[in-house]
Amino acid sequence: MEKIYIIGHKNPDTDAICSAIAYSRLKNRIDPNNTYIPARCGNINKQTEFVLNRANTEPPILLNDVYPRVSDIMTTPPIALNKNAPLFEVMQTIKEKGIRLVPIVDDDNKLLGIISVFELTDFFISDRIDKKPTYLFDLDNFKKVLGGFFVKKSNEKTFKGQIIIGAMPFEKFKDYAKQLNPNETVLIVGKRTKILNYAIKNQFKCIVLTAITSTEELNDIDFTNYNGSVFVSPFDTSQTARRLTLSSPSESVLNRNVKTVKETDYLSEARELLSQTPYRGLPVINHENKLVGIVTRSDIIKKFANKVILVDHNEMAQAVSGIETAEILEIVDHHRLGTIKTTYPIFFYSKPIGSTCSLVYQLYKHHNVEIDKDTALLLLSGLLSDTVVLKSPTTTEEDRIIAHELSKIAGVDLEKYGKEMFETTGTLNSRSAKEIVNTDFKVYSEYGVKFGIGQAETVNLEILPEKKEEIFNELERTRRDKQLDWAMLLISDIINSNSLLLTTGHACESLMPYEKKGKNEYFLPNVLSRKKQLLPTILSILEQFNNTNKGN
Repeated sequence: MEKIYIIGHKNPDTDAICSAIAYSRLKNRIDPNNTYIPARCGNINKQTEFVLNRANTEPPILLNDVYPRVSDIMTTPPIALNKNAPLFEVMQTIKEKGIRLVPIVDDDNKLLGIISVFELTDFFISDRIDKKPTYLFDLDNFKKVLGGFFVKKSNEKTFKGQIIIGAMPFEKFKDYAKQLNPNETVLIVGKRTKILNYAIKNQFKCIVLTAITSTEELNDIDFTNYNGSVFVSPFDTSQTARRLTLSSPSESVLNRNVKTVKETDYLSEARELLSQTPYRGLPVINHENKLVGIVTRSDIIKKFANKVILVDHNEMAQAVSGIETAEILEIVDHHRLGTIKTTYPIFFYSKPIGSTCSLVYQLYKHHNVEIDKDTALLLLSGLLSDTVVLKSPTTTEEDRIIAHELSKIAGVDLEKYGKEMFETTGTLNSRSAKEIVNTDFKVYSEYGVKFGIGQAETVNLEILPEKKEEIFNELERTRRDKQLDWAMLLISDIINSNSLLLTTGHACESLMPYEKKGKNEYFLPNVLSRKKQLLPTILSILEQFNNTNKGN
């Protein structure tokens, strides 16, 4: 079951948020083989917050981008072993699972390091060729690796020691044993009474017996005053010696300086890091350093793209960051056609209608899916927001019919609810300049000019002088931050259906057909729609300006 995100444009308005939620509910009803998740790529404004509260609905998840991340392709749950696991188990795991490395974790699943063929090779070779190796032993691992049983077990569970095999004549054994520290000596021996009594007398750390079929064979050996551990192995001496070295806990061999990636890291970062390490994989950790997955070179070369459905826009400039890496499955929109290209044919539902929520409503009808009360309120809210309670010139007869049908399902008075919804945004003087400019700001690029238009609704165009200065300053700041040639803010009075246009200034403004009220300030009577009224005028001005400049 794949995750598919349904997401609106940057600086999402009520129509973008509500259509994403409502459409995800529809898609999850008609396509149970996938999971559709409503998402947003910007903060929610006060009006939308009011709507979601009234509709008993949680906000969509916030996606700052849709670039592939490690969590999208990592193997989970990862194959890992505890720090106390014997090397024998590590080697078995590598062989049986066909993997190249094993992450080692503590009791809280926090990553300590890894063991791969590199660490195992170092364990068996390294500097052990020319001198007698010292191992870290864990008594709890003896039974795991050897089977067998303890005759006596000391309280000291782990210790370092060297192995000596009692397979030589007793006198030679004594000469050899004198070179060793008894407190760090592990004796592997069959029932050789003299050697055993010597080891007991000198308090060797541990005795591992081989070729013992019954404890009765040890009745003549007195372990009473012996302080170490006595273990009986079912294997012969050579196999016992080989396996005993593999009882060392993995903690003693692991590489603690291994590179890691976080599950939230971009896939491109993991790819770069993996190219810098000799290992064929990297452990994936979360913010608590706990192991959550592993990413391998095989994972990296797999082509992955987040799957998305776009609502309320169809232009790259307005889409969530990373959209060029995603697979776009559908577009549901009511704006002009933009520049988004797709690799494969997709479902594209677009009509010159007042809101995307109107289109989503029609899709519910098309699939014969019943709309519940809360979803109806979401769709109604998006429709009323984009059509300014059906007053905008973008409003169609279809929108009016849909609005009345949705208001009945939602159980609200259309006019009363619409007014209440718009009043939640407050007056311009009560809002910050940043909120006013950036809440619904869209970027366009035409005729070699990159420009942006924000829109704010109000019930009164009266703006305090100091607030207007703040808005102009914020508009200029937005222009610089977004690297625009021209920035504008359309402030619309939803009661009187008039607007003010504030701008940062551009050479083409001499062609503006609107009444100039002050420097970079214009009065737009009977204008409420950025999409249907202002944008076409701006594009016409830019075309005229471009043609004039070409002629010169």
